[in-house]
Amino acid sequence: MESGSERREFKRFNIEFLTEIATEDSEGKEWYEKTVSKDISGGGACFATRRTERYFLGQELEMTFYLPGAGSVHARMKARARVVRIDKDSDTFNGTGHGDAEVAVQFDSLLNFERVDTKQKEQA
Repeated sequence: MESGSERREFKRFNIEFLTEIATEDSEGKEWYEKTVSKDISGGGACFATRRTERYFLGQELEMTFYLPGAGSVHARMKARARVVRIDKDSDTFNGTGHGDAEVAVQFDSLLNFERVDTKQKEQA
């Protein structure tokens, strides 16, 4: 294998999605975070956080990625994932207002696409 060659099964796309994380901390307390993804692929993702103390290797997450909408129709992708890397020394997001560290996850389930009709929400 050549030095520096890509070993990922899926191609990663550098794209920022509004992302919601639902999980439990190391003490079993539920909590949520809204953040921004750095990149995403069929096998995992990386996102920014300022709350590195709440993440740990192997932690299970429920993730929701919100896709850009067109008019009144929006979509999201949901997946279960687990933390595989926490990079507290990353400067990728510093100065952008998105976060101070990166958390990389591997998906434990397929990405599930859902349509969200915002007009229905407004009428309810």
